[in-house]
Amino acid sequence: MQNYNNKITNNSNFTAKENNIAFPKGFILGTATSAFQIEGQGNTEWQDFIGKDGTPLGDAIHHYERYKQDMEYILYLGNAYRFSMDWSKLQKEPFSLLEKDALLHYEFILKTLKENNKKVCLVLNHFSNPKWLFNIGGWTNSKSIDMFLDYVKKILDKFHEYIDIINTFNEPNGYALLTYLMKEFPPKKFSLIGWNNTLNNMAKAHEKIYDFIKDKYPEILVGISHAYMYLQPISKKSLYQKAIIKFSDIFQNENVHKRFTKKNKVDYIGFSYYGRLLIGKTAIVAYNKDGRKFLDDNGLTHDDLWEIYPEGIYRNIKFFYEKYKKPILITENGVCTNDDNLRIKSIHDHLKFVLKAVDENIPVLGYFHWSTFDNFELAYGPSRRFGLVAIDFKDTLLERKIKDSGKYYHEIAQSGILK
Repeated sequence: MQNYNNKITNNSNFTAKENNIAFPKGFILGTATSAFQIEGQGNTEWQDFIGKDGTPLGDAIHHYERYKQDMEYILYLGNAYRFSMDWSKLQKEPFSLLEKDALLHYEFILKTLKENNKKVCLVLNHFSNPKWLFNIGGWTNSKSIDMFLDYVKKILDKFHEYIDIINTFNEPNGYALLTYLMKEFPPKKFSLIGWNNTLNNMAKAHEKIYDFIKDKYPEILVGISHAYMYLQPISKKSLYQKAIIKFSDIFQNENVHKRFTKKNKVDYIGFSYYGRLLIGKTAIVAYNKDGRKFLDDNGLTHDDLWEIYPEGIYRNIKFFYEKYKKPILITENGVCTNDDNLRIKSIHDHLKFVLKAVDENIPVLGYFHWSTFDNFELAYGPSRRFGLVAIDFKDTLLERKIKDSGKYYHEIAQSGILK
């Protein structure tokens, strides 16, 4: 079989210079989490959810109870933290006052971050919603816009002084895809109308929130996080493969992204990046037996889900900056693996390409590693591991332990030097 990896590598014009190892002053190097993946189901649509590995979501890694212990790891792992709050804990019903106990909980986290000079990126909506919103159709219902705006205004009026960056929505393209096309998220039903209405309502909510923040708290940067794998056809001559990429663009990539950017109501372009999807008859993925065989036969490095392709993060930075002329923020990047040496290499290689973009005077604000902790990894469950902190899921106490990759990332963030 022809070695596809060598073919691509030899034709590439991109190299990351080894001597550019220092990050600019103020560059963000942090980690990211989402509320329901570490706190658990709350009173959300994720109640009673069971992962593909057979594990109930429950209280996930019990972060809501053990947050003070977990803050030690969060503070250790970089100069910033990107996270979300559980909306269902903060508002028991639409337009209600915020719950005092939940406010105190999140205030402790925010105050602790600021007291330790950490940048805060708050994600207002990260794949979970109160059950009362879900029961009226969630984001397919246009009432969601004003309900969410009310919640956000109250949160920002309370916590604005602690917040540096806002993601109004985490990966809205991914959320709509996994909810209404791939049927992995609740309510697990196929609906093109649901997909379209969800994106439209989220985009309208984003615009209103942007205007509110720019009016009252203009110092806070506002944007979304866009899920963006690097897509490439196996054969440049294949019209079929190009058509698949075009189809993906309509339902996942720029066609969706422009709903949030068309009115220029973003201060930066935020995206998450997890690797390259080579396109043959379908997308080549490592969690599929045939896809893994293709990657292995062609000498292409991969984790448990996708091909690891560090160059893609640079290509994406270039693409977004050339198109939008906005600062770039990498909101998530990581690998799904139990091989911590692979995680260390991935961190190094991706950050090397980030520094290449910085060296070319592209304004990259920073990089958040996914994730701080091993967690309940979306529809998969805890068997999929992305964390810099290991969680022993066989232990009733869910023991935490920093991984070597966490120590490595800490050294980079503390020194500002890629080692």
